[in-house]
Amino acid sequence: MRRYSVHTAIFIVLGALAAACSKDLGNYSYDDINELAIKGVADKYSVTTAVDTLRISPEVTATEAGSGKDRYKYYWIIRGSNKFLDTLGFEETLEYPVLLAPETYNMEFRTVDEVTGVSWWKKFELVVGTVYTRGILLIGENEQGNAEAEMLSMIADTVLVRNILSNSGLPVLKDPVSFLHTSGWEAYKKIWVFSKSGSYHLDRLSMEGSEDNTFGKQVYTSDPIDTKTLIPVALAPQVKTAAGATGTDYLRAMLCNDGSIFVSYLLLNGGDFYTNPMNRIAADPQKLLKAAPYLLYSINNMNAIVWYDTENQRFLNITNIGLSTASNVLTDKDGDPFPWNQAGTGRTLVYAENTRNTDGSSTHGNSFAVMKDAGNTCYLYKFYAYGSTPPKRAAYTVLPMAVNFDKADFYAFSSNRTVVFYSVGAKLYAYDYNPGNEKFYEYPAIGNDPITMLKFDTQMDYLSNSLYIATYNATTKGTLRRFAVGSNPNVVEITQVEHGRWDNLIKVKNMNWRAVN
Repeated sequence: MRRYSVHTAIFIVLGALAAACSKDLGNYSYDDINELAIKGVADKYSVTTAVDTLRISPEVTATEAGSGKDRYKYYWIIRGSNKFLDTLGFEETLEYPVLLAPETYNMEFRTVDEVTGVSWWKKFELVVGTVYTRGILLIGENEQGNAEAEMLSMIADTVLVRNILSNSGLPVLKDPVSFLHTSGWEAYKKIWVFSKSGSYHLDRLSMEGSEDNTFGKQVYTSDPIDTKTLIPVALAPQVKTAAGATGTDYLRAMLCNDGSIFVSYLLLNGGDFYTNPMNRIAADPQKLLKAAPYLLYSINNMNAIVWYDTENQRFLNITNIGLSTASNVLTDKDGDPFPWNQAGTGRTLVYAENTRNTDGSSTHGNSFAVMKDAGNTCYLYKFYAYGSTPPKRAAYTVLPMAVNFDKADFYAFSSNRTVVFYSVGAKLYAYDYNPGNEKFYEYPAIGNDPITMLKFDTQMDYLSNSLYIATYNATTKGTLRRFAVGSNPNVVEITQVEHGRWDNLIKVKNMNWRAVN
């Protein structure tokens, strides 16, 4: 009985539904609407503000033959990080002189068919930069011997931007040291000009400066230090990739020309601020030790900093960056390649450099130091400036075959080979320190102009083993050349890279890569 009743109810319901549906079968007709197709709009455009004009000529086609252009309205809609919408144009073709702030925008070309009321659109990305957004930062001297900065801007084609310091509004500076972009988190990015007579950070977009933009304004110390006298000459970490990544985004260190070292844990400090200097040890915290002008750390991941105490001739280590209050005294063991404490060796530090060399499983990059004794014999130390107990990798005695090694103006260590290049005046040399296979090379083809800078690329593409050499001639001015160091283990050959020469520059003293605004 129950089953019959259920089935009966189902049939009644279905019948009612069928009857209801039959009432909706009216005399409807469906017509195709006019459909649009948009072509000729790329997914991404890159432009330079105050320089470029954004030109886009879409091809809009309709399925309805003979439909005139007057039935359409066009909108070029843009939205930036502030989420506000704006419209750059109302014509089918866009021609917009770019005056936007540098950032990445979301854009949309929208076409509205006023007959049907239907909109069709194409979305794309607009990357706006300045002439300063991406390229090689150069610092050196002008013809008057004053500090000057230039930039090989590489937004599209390479363009030389001159007189950056002269036009910055800063006072005349002497003894240029470095011109660099910190990269890292947006809130903490700065672009610095370092010189021995004064250091300032510039506006990242306009490159304008102010005498108020000094490091001392960022230091809050309880030590009896006149912060107005602090002039930074080195910063860590450096940019390590072409995209602008660094070895850490939340730690930073500054070394000043008086030998003081300041560190910051940017997140904990609430910004790019610094407290008491770290060039001291816990056993004697009141005495500040003068550091050599080198911050030694692993480029790929900075979690510690080794520095050289010039008063006691020893290497010291900073760990727990931003949390500790003093540097650590490193211990030596019998059988080590070299001692951290050099006081008993009679050797002093001549030069030091961070590289991408990974010998000895130094994943994040070894550092090198050039030492010299009273007899002018030089030594090369290789170590991994990482962690609380940085490993010593090797020590090499520079053989007499390396002519004038002790008199070099500049040194540059290859990350990919056991080779150090050095220069004396206009002469370029290389020394392969591979034990038992030491070799010496001279490169007369470089020319007769004095060399003003030697530097391996550890920022843009370190695997290419590119050596940058700057020279200067009073008539033709400064020249920067890029050379590729060969990989043949039996010989050290260098070849100038095609399109890797820039002329009529300042007397270049240093270069750094800038990847972002």
